[in-house]
Amino acid sequence: MQNSATRRWSYNGTMVITRAAAVVLMVSTACGRWGYDPSQAFDDVDASSCSEATEGPPGDATCSDSMDNDCDGVTDGDDPDCLLGSSGCADYVDSKQILDASSSRGVFLGDLDGDGDLDVFLANYDTQPNTVWLNDGTGVFVDTGQNLGASSSRGVFLGDLDADGDLDAFVANYSGQPHKIWLNDGTGIFSDSGQNLGAATSHDVSLGDVDGDGDLDAFVVNGAGEPDKIWDNDGTGVFSDSGLDLGASYSRSVFLGDLDADGDLDAFVVNDTGAGAANKIWFNDGTGVFFDSRQNLGLSNSEYVSMADLDGDGDLDAFVANDAGQPNKIWFNDGTGVFSDSGQSLGASDSESVALADLDGDGDIDAFVANDGAANKIWFNDGTGVFSDSGRSLGASNSQSVAFGDLDGDGDIDAFVANGTQPNKVWLNTCGGI
Repeated sequence: MQNSATRRWSYNGTMVITRAAAVVLMVSTACGRWGYDPSQAFDDVDASSCSEATEGPPGDATCSDSMDNDCDGVTDGDDPDCLLGSSGCADYVDSKQILDASSSRGVFLGDLDGDGDLDVFLANYDTQPNTVWLNDGTGVFVDTGQNLGASSSRGVFLGDLDADGDLDAFVANYSGQPHKIWLNDGTGIFSDSGQNLGAATSHDVSLGDVDGDGDLDAFVVNGAGEPDKIWDNDGTGVFSDSGLDLGASYSRSVFLGDLDADGDLDAFVVNDTGAGAANKIWFNDGTGVFFDSRQNLGLSNSEYVSMADLDGDGDLDAFVANDAGQPNKIWFNDGTGVFSDSGQSLGASDSESVALADLDGDGDIDAFVANDGAANKIWFNDGTGVFSDSGRSLGASNSQSVAFGDLDGDGDIDAFVANGTQPNKVWLNTCGGI
C-alpha cells in the first residue's frame, strides 16, 4: 500500500481511509502522541491538591507540579490539557519554498520514485504542462523537468493503473480536452499512454475498483451540464467508457467510499448550485452501475468534498467546501448512506478544497481548508463532529487544492497547497518528533 497521503486521504491517528477505497493502513499518530486514554487516569488523586483552577497548557508549571489543578481526576502528563495534542498541535510554518507558478489546480502526493518519501504530481491549468516534483526526504522539493501535456488540467489521482507496482496518474482535463493517463516507469518518469478519454468540461477524478474486478477504475465529474462518467480499467491501464451517464449538473468534485455499508464503492458528488443542482449521492450496485439515491444535499456553490468518520460512529461523513462566500458544511451519515445537515456553518470564504486528518493528536478528524483570496484555515473537531476555528491563518494566496502527508519525515502531517497562478507552498507541521 503506497503511503499517498493527500487531499484524497483522511487520517484518524491510527488508520488511513483512502479516497479510492476504504482501505485501512496503520500509521503513526500526528505529533507523536496518542490521544488521552481515560483508563490511564489516576484513581487515587488527592482531592486536597485540587485547586479548581486550570491545568496546562503544555509547558506550564501546572503540568509538572503533581497536582490535579483542575479537579478532573488526572495530573500532569496524564491530563489531556497538558498533552500537546489537546492544545492543538497543528502549528504550521511556511517552508519558504517557491514551487512553480503554473496555475496549479490539483495536487496529489505519493512515492513516485520509490525512495520512501512523498513526491508531488501537479495538475496545471491554462494549457500549461503538468509537473512532477521529487522530495529529497526532508520536505525539500525539486522539479524533475518533466512537462506532461499542454492541457487545462483540473484534477489528478494517483494509483497503480497498469499493475506494475508503481503510481501512475489519471489527469482530468477541462475545456473539452481529453483526459490523459500518464504511466510511471518506477523512477518517477512519466510517459503518455496514448489514450485520449472523452472530451468534456471535467473538474475532478477519483479512482477506485467500482466494478469489483480488482483494478482501479475512474469516476470523472463534469461541468457545463454534462453527465459524470465512469471509465473502466481492463487491468493493464487501458480505459473504456462504461456507457453510464450520471446526472447532468455542474459537478465539481467526487469522493468514492462505501457510504451504505454494503461493501462496494459509492460516490458523493458536489455540484455548483449556480446551475441549480444540489449535491448528490450515487449508490453502486456492486458491478459499477450507479443509481441516484434521490437525496438533494444543500444548495450551495460547492467546490470540493472530503470524507472521513467525523463524529466517531464508524461511517463516512462529509466535509463540503463551498465557494462564493458561502459557509462550509458538515453532512452526517446515518450509516446507511442517508445524510443530514449537521447545522454547522463554517467560515464565509471562497473555499476550494479541504483535507482531513487528526491534526491536533486528540484522536478525531480535523480539517485544513484551502481558500481562494483569503487565508487558509484549520478547523478543530471536538470528537463529535462539531468544528471550531483554530485561529490559525495560513497564507493569503489563491489556493485551489491541499494535500496532506508527512513531507519532512518527522512523523506529523504536513500540507502541500496548490495556489493557482501564485507559487505553490509547503506548510510544515512543527510538532514532529515530540
